[in-house]
Amino acid sequence: MKEFEQYTDSQLTQEIRQSNKEAFKVLYLRYYEKIYQFLWYKLYSDEKVRDFVQEVFTRIWQKREILDPKRSVKAYLYKTANNIFIDSMRKRSSKIQYLSELSISSQQTGEDIETRISIATAVAHLPEKQKTVFILSRYQGLKYSEIAEVCKISIKTVESRMAKALEFLRNELK
Repeated sequence: MKEFEQYTDSQLTQEIRQSNKEAFKVLYLRYYEKIYQFLWYKLYSDEKVRDFVQEVFTRIWQKREILDPKRSVKAYLYKTANNIFIDSMRKRSSKIQYLSELSISSQQTGEDIETRISIATAVAHLPEKQKTVFILSRYQGLKYSEIAEVCKISIKTVESRMAKALEFLRNELK
């Protein structure tokens, strides 16, 4: 596995296409936490997030033959995670159930919890497309070009959604 740790994402993708399990482990270790965080900000449920992350990497392995080393595997991972999330939301009976499942860690201070609740609530109330762009940018650190690829939209649309999200959050958190 050590030999693959220095590989670029493109090189890993090429190895994974050839069913190299060691390269896949490196990709998994490289992106597990980032995909986990992305989904956590959407779901706020550790158990569901772990299941979804497992599903992301399972799909990557199952579809390894179609991976393109010339395209960003990072963007493909986020796109897959987002698609799994969207599919799960379609299956939910109501958005109220989704919001009621928000969980807050009991290890935080009272003031910290209040701030986190305010932010989480405001982010949860963002329209879904704006929320996705916001989370990918602010929590995951993706560039607008990467977000555009993940969401299959133009960079201008990413900019517009981010501006609307920030305006909404400023108003909500006043």
